[in-house]
Amino acid sequence: MEKEREYQKLLQTLKVTDTPSFERLEEEIDIVYHKLKFISIESRPRVTLVSNIRELSQDFSALTQEALEIGGGIWQSITDIRHAEKIIVVQRDEQLYSDLPVVLQDDALAQSPAAVNNEIYVIQHEVLEDTSANGFLKQVEVFAEIVQSKYFIYGHQGQDWVQFDLR
Repeated sequence: MEKEREYQKLLQTLKVTDTPSFERLEEEIDIVYHKLKFISIESRPRVTLVSNIRELSQDFSALTQEALEIGGGIWQSITDIRHAEKIIVVQRDEQLYSDLPVVLQDDALAQSPAAVNNEIYVIQHEVLEDTSANGFLKQVEVFAEIVQSKYFIYGHQGQDWVQFDLR
């Protein structure tokens, strides 16, 4: 039996405790699924989400990982960051903008498809800290805008995330 996904658990809880939130979340996620159903899994980019750029660490909930996958990406472990096609770094302070160029000079990162193709993104930590149904939906929207930008525009760019231009 396949393990129960955290998103499904969230839906089940909302169905009992908050029917309007349940209906909205289910409807919005169904729209994302519908738009992405024509993109094969093999064609989806490998995405590494980095919680701390200084330590190259990855500390996220299973729900956040699912939000990235629902948004159209394939979760890439930090240990395989050199193969990532997109790298999303969480911004907790302004120091990130001086640390990021230094870290990206590491040979493995500099040669990664994400760095070569200028696919480095910065996401605000507040987006990932909200564990409510609305917070989860916002995570999916932000990840969809970054990972599948041809298909999704929710208006979060510039406020909740930005592209880090390497050039």
